[in-house]
Amino acid sequence: RAERRESMSYGNNREFVLGSPAKEPLPVLTAMKDTESSNKKKSLTAWGAVFTCSNACIGAGVLAFPNVFANGGLVLTLLLMLVVAVLEKTSLSVLVRESKNVGVTDYQEVVAALYGTGLSVFFSCIIILYMFGALTAYIIIIGDVLSAVTERHVGKDSIYSTHAFCIIAMGSCVLLPLSLKRHFHDLQPVSVLSICSLFYLMVAVTIRSAQVMWDKDPSEIFANVRLFPSSFHDVMNAVPVIAFAFVCHLQICEIAAEINPYASFVGRRRSSTEILVDGMYSNALSSLQDESTSLIRSPVTSVRRTRRMMSRVMNYALSICGFFYGTMGGVAYIAEPEKWVKISDLLQGYGVSDNLMEVGRIALVMNLMCSYPINLGPARSAVMNLMQKVFNNKLNDNILASCVTVGLVGLSMFTGISVGSLGAVFKIIGGTVGALLIFSLPGMMLTSKAEQRFSKDYLGGWLLQIFGAGLLTCTLISYFI
Repeated sequence: RAERRESMSYGNNREFVLGSPAKEPLPVLTAMKDTESSNKKKSLTAWGAVFTCSNACIGAGVLAFPNVFANGGLVLTLLLMLVVAVLEKTSLSVLVRESKNVGVTDYQEVVAALYGTGLSVFFSCIIILYMFGALTAYIIIIGDVLSAVTERHVGKDSIYSTHAFCIIAMGSCVLLPLSLKRHFHDLQPVSVLSICSLFYLMVAVTIRSAQVMWDKDPSEIFANVRLFPSSFHDVMNAVPVIAFAFVCHLQICEIAAEINPYASFVGRRRSSTEILVDGMYSNALSSLQDESTSLIRSPVTSVRRTRRMMSRVMNYALSICGFFYGTMGGVAYIAEPEKWVKISDLLQGYGVSDNLMEVGRIALVMNLMCSYPINLGPARSAVMNLMQKVFNNKLNDNILASCVTVGLVGLSMFTGISVGSLGAVFKIIGGTVGALLIFSLPGMMLTSKAEQRFSKDYLGGWLLQIFGAGLLTCTLISYFI
């Protein structure tokens, strides 16, 4: 009787998967509680991850796309956008795969796991340089746009219309508080607001372009529109801008770490019971195939789901970016093709007294302010990584993060006020360092992991490296010749 009672008691609390060779029973109730508690943790939703990726990609570069269409031609520019999007989806997938395989959340940590600490330190330095250039460019544009808007309403002699005041006010009141948030799931509403503000700018540009085309004779609308570039130098000017239009590589590893792998794009969220049963079924099949002694391998299932989820996230995010770039750049170029040959800034093509575009300028500032903390994250992570290495991981992580954030925001504000225009310096840094981070290194990862030569991964890796080298060449030619 005692044995029977013990067996019944044991059976009431434990449960086995039939046919499993596992020796340890599965605590079903405990597993369900763990699943429920993990679901309650803050994580990125499916659409939150899409908007975060899009927010990381779309920034001030959208202003250059009418000029890109003028240089590259309507057809070739659209084709190049498609090719670059496919290549960057490949490099993003490599980073997601390797970050999940080695269990890290930062670009430089992936490099450290694959190639050692020395190369990781080098890439941490160039990530800091690359992202600091982007942050400073955001600061300069915010100051320029806001000072122009306030000057129109409060006067040129007012302190509120000065470039320095606008930068200090926005930096201390908006950028710093947003940047102190360390996780992307806390910035999901900010990313949604960023895309909404950009949507308004797109609508404003479309309205003004439609008004210009309405006043033309139908036969004259496409009269001066070039479908292809007129010279090789025009192509060299267009390619670097297109190549950096879909960049979220320095954020993608953390996005993959924060996303809920069981999130859904449509419909209801799956219950914890469904998640548990699905995990038991898939992993039980795996255990039967390889005769493993483990009963449930939820981390493996979660990694696979994360990779599949991130593939969809990247597809949607790149499509959103392409939609904004193609619509704003293409419509503006078709309406006034001759104007954008010499004007490289979208907002400079419209008068400061245009009320519709003035709101569009404010929308652009909102977009940049929302993108700023998303782009500050990789720079902060790289600085913290270097400092922890110097002090043997003895620094308090939260205090260090706050200090680094304040330092980066303050230094970018100081640089933006002091320099005013960085011109070709940051363009060259972006073109050279960006080519290495976005194409060349992911290509090396892909070829080194290929199981055999001339496989899909091997050829894809070499294609990324070749494109990275070509992009570097285009950047140097466009800025020095």
